Amino acid sequence: MKVFERAIRRASIPVAMSKGFNPHPKLSIPVALSVGIAGKDEVLELELLESMPPEILTERLGHQLPQGICILSGETIPTSLRSPVRDVLYSVVFKEPGFLNPVKIGEFLQQSSVIVNRIKDGYPKPFDIRPSVQAITVKPDGLLMSIKMETEGMARPEEVIHSIGGTGEKTLFEITRIKVNLSSSA
Repeated sequence: MKVFERAIRRASIPVAMSKGFNPHPKLSIPVALSVGIAGKDEVLELELLESMPPEILTERLGHQLPQGICILSGETIPTSLRSPVRDVLYSVVFKEPGFLNPVKIGEFLQQSSVIVNRIKDGYPKPFDIRPSVQAITVKPDGLLMSIKMETEGMARPEEVIHSIGGTGEKTLFEITRIKVNLSSSA
């Protein structure tokens, strides 16, 4: 967030500021990226004080970003139509060949409920991850997982991997979030 705050300031983009004792730019990332997961196509929403063509905004902002961070596209969305995340697409690449068991994936997808325990306030809290897993596609070196946002939350990719027979140990695979779809997107 700090990178984008600084880039917006240097690019002289007229961003709206919050009210109060310590105002800050009104910008948000709809769904935070977990530690250890790379992102390839993230969404950043910012509220402007005055209208600006998306092409000019992306060009000005893009020139101020550090190497490795680039803007792929921009679009104008009225404040009234800002929408939550619909679903997220993850790519999982396994470092060990033969890690995948397609039978376990099929069994997982046929179940109506898969309960995992999450720790909240020091206590285990059961959470059903199955309703938010839309699809799991096997690729030669790993998986593609489509996970949708539910009112209770969404499944974490590591939880899904653990549930289909993996150890869940992050040293055995790499997770990359490759797409965030908003409710307003087609």
